[in-house]
Amino acid sequence: MLASALRPGFFATTGEVASDLREITGVSPSAHGDVALSVWGRDPVGGSTTDRPTIVLSRVVRRTDGTVPGAAIVEAMRTEPARLGDLLPPFAAVQGTADAVRFTADWMGFEHVFHSSDPQRATASSSALLMAQTSGAGFDEHGVAVQSLLGWQLGGLTLFTGVRKLAPGASGRIDGHGVSIVPAVAAKERPAVDMRIAVTEAADVLRRSLSALLDDHPDAVLQLTGGMDSRLLLSAIPPSRRRGLHAMTLDVPGAGDVAVARTLAERFGMVHQVHGLADVADLSPEEAWEACRNEATRLDGMSDPVALAAQRIAERAFPQGVRISGLGGEVARGFYYVGSVADRPYGRREAERLADWRMFVNEAVEPGMLTEDFTAWAHERAVDEVHAALRAGGDEWFRATDELYLRHRMQRWAGATDIAVSNQRIVVNPMLDAGFLDVVSCLAPSDKANARFLGRLQMALDPELGRMPLDGRPAPVSYAEPTTWDGAVRAYRTGARLARKATQRLRRGNRAPAGGEVLAAKVVQHWRQHPELLAVPAALPFVSQQWVDEVLQGRIEPRPSAVALLTNLVVGGEPVNGR
Repeated sequence: MLASALRPGFFATTGEVASDLREITGVSPSAHGDVALSVWGRDPVGGSTTDRPTIVLSRVVRRTDGTVPGAAIVEAMRTEPARLGDLLPPFAAVQGTADAVRFTADWMGFEHVFHSSDPQRATASSSALLMAQTSGAGFDEHGVAVQSLLGWQLGGLTLFTGVRKLAPGASGRIDGHGVSIVPAVAAKERPAVDMRIAVTEAADVLRRSLSALLDDHPDAVLQLTGGMDSRLLLSAIPPSRRRGLHAMTLDVPGAGDVAVARTLAERFGMVHQVHGLADVADLSPEEAWEACRNEATRLDGMSDPVALAAQRIAERAFPQGVRISGLGGEVARGFYYVGSVADRPYGRREAERLADWRMFVNEAVEPGMLTEDFTAWAHERAVDEVHAALRAGGDEWFRATDELYLRHRMQRWAGATDIAVSNQRIVVNPMLDAGFLDVVSCLAPSDKANARFLGRLQMALDPELGRMPLDGRPAPVSYAEPTTWDGAVRAYRTGARLARKATQRLRRGNRAPAGGEVLAAKVVQHWRQHPELLAVPAALPFVSQQWVDEVLQGRIEPRPSAVALLTNLVVGGEPVNGR
């Protein structure tokens, strides 16, 4: 692992690793009873000191109506860390006291914090990689199984034995007795909400959130696409504040975002920047490898470093600062819904069908990379985990799929990516506001299906924007009040999408991230020039040595998903700082 690529964070342990921490992080640990605490890249907040610090790991410290002051963070961490659980994701904080270290994370688990309870050494950290490599933990085959098919993790799983992710909204304490975890307070069940009330409440949350954000950060940049989610955020900004608003669009080949975004920018007088992915092709194989290796470190080996490296390279031309992102709208339209939406029970068979047709298709490594026995075992274990995640979301199928997306995919995929770039830019996601998602959770699935709720929300926020077409799709107004023809068109599009998924599955192919194929090919070229880089993963019992040999000999050109997992295994198996 490259310690220089670690994102800002902390490491707390009862073990004898003070000299290691000093060498790895460049910071001498502070003592808190039997616990050594090392913090890097962040300064104490709210008047706390370096020997009794309160550190906010995230750069987003907001509620709906604005920034939360540092003194309030210090006091909450001292008395009741759970009070901070509703801050806008990502958020996490750690506090050193006279005899312990406390830590907490946001209600969605976006900011990743990890812990272990080794009898010989209790540890908590923002880096699962650092925890695993300072303790000598090996790869957890259960975690490898899930990631080999999903490309990310579920629940508290990690790639490393004995290392678990802190659950959303939970808090922890580490002292001489070990690690103790306080789970999130169970939310009170709210009765179902009428669509009209839900639209009014959600619109109010978005308007207050965007107004407060622009008050605090007038130069914030809206990530503007041709889709519905960024359209909603633009609509929540008063027309008087749109002129001069900064916006950016990434020009991805095959997407129509740029044309729609330019139309919106010109209409409202926004300052609009567009850049493409051309820089990826200009990298040398060595530069491509270092980029992916660094991103694997920042992602703790648990998401796609190839996709993130390509995105970061393309983003170089854009100003960083504060970004307004539309992440979260997927939860409000039933991302995993297919077919007629009506309450129904489900079992493992439905979980397996969802996993095989919707979840494994895009991110699974190619056949042959993993041994035959492990591949079969991994599929069953991954389906078991998907089923368990669904069951945790309830007994009704569509509500359970909503919880699967919100409580698992969002934190372990989107959250991991958000915090990996957090030292480069601040990403604010207004539709992950606890108030907004509380409203969404009270809607019936039939209200969310086919973007009906989001369509009505759009018309409540700004009817003019609601009548303008989306990228390759009709205007939001058609989702708000669908006609028979609109329903037929959507049914056709759904059928076409499922047909593409079926073809993709039959061909056992997956969809590479933007710029991913070029970047992955350059990484493989570097491996062929330096085959020793793959020595550690090739020796793992679940990786096919023959497949690795054929890749190095040029007989196999691996998919980006396989390059991503192999990169994560390389980084996960490296000694700290090359030692």
